[in-house]
Parts: sequence; C-alpha cells; structure tokens
Amino acid sequence: MTLLLDGEKVRGKGLKITANLRIESDDLSGQTSNSTAAHKGFKPKTLTVSLLIPFVDRQQLRDLMRLAEATEGGGQLKTYRIVNDTAAAFGVRQVQFSDGVSAREDDSLAAWRVQFTLAEKLSNPERVEKRRQPNAVTSQSAPGQAVAATGTAASADASTPGAELTGFEATLKKLDNYLGSTA
Repeated sequence: MTLLLDGEKVRGKGLKITANLRIESDDLSGQTSNSTAAHKGFKPKTLTVSLLIPFVDRQQLRDLMRLAEATEGGGQLKTYRIVNDTAAAFGVRQVQFSDGVSAREDDSLAAWRVQFTLAEKLSNPERVEKRRQPNAVTSQSAPGQAVAATGTAASADASTPGAELTGFEATLKKLDNYLGSTA
C-alpha cells in the first residue's frame, strides 16, 4: 500500500491505515430504557497510520517529522492532498496531521514503530454546511406597545431632548411642568 502527501511518499515497512468516521449523537432516553438518540452530525474522518522504520533508515523518520511539523501562512498546520486507496474509499482528499506523531523502539527489531493520525480537512459535509443557507430568525412580538417600568424608563424618555411626543403626551408634559413649578 502507498501513502502520498502532496506527492511525497511516506516511506516505511508494513504500512497499515485505519479509517474512522465518528457520528455524534446524544442519548434522549433520560432515566428510561428508550433508545432514542439525537443526531448531532458527522465529525471529520480520521486516518490512523502505523508503520515500521528501521534504525538504519532514520532519514525516513526525519522526512515524516518534517511533514508533520510543516505550517502554512499564519502558523496553521499544512493541509496535504492525500493519495491512498483507503483514503479514496472513504472519500478523503485533504488531510492535516492531528493528535501527534509517536515513534517507539520495537522490542525485537532494530526499528521504530511509528504511529500518527491524519484528520480530514474541508470534508464534503463541511462544504455542504458552509453552502447551506442559515435558518431565518423570526422575531416574535405582541400587538400593542412595550410597557415601561413605572417612573424609570418612561420619565427618562420624556426628559431626553429630541424625544418624539404625541400631541396628548405634549399637553400632559406642559401641564406637569406648570403644576411642578407652582408647587
């Protein structure tokens, strides 16, 4: 099996790739034995890669580390175009390194057992979600006017310059000012 990232071959022996699709859901049964669940969407697919690199081929491990540590503008992890049969079967086209890279010495062979995870970037569900129109927000209102708290907002509105008063409110304001000045 072959694994290419941006056309660069990941070299090693015994290359094995495990593909994974996580489907998020929440249990809605509460304290009952009901099996109802709420679907919360698909998470990005991941590819877990394991391989063996002999000690004498340490440059292969250096090359892999260079790929894992590569960044793009702004310090973001580099996104790679992937060529692999398992990735193609899962519909994965672009990946980024995620969850780290581990290399441990094998117990019986003079080699490293290397494992790393590649997470899908710009998946089809992600693209569909970005294109989808957001749900329209509907505002709710009751007929009539809003009620202001007694003596606070109502008096603040009337005393502010430029506040629009109806004819009746203007008459009441004049009467209130007249009565307030004689008392």
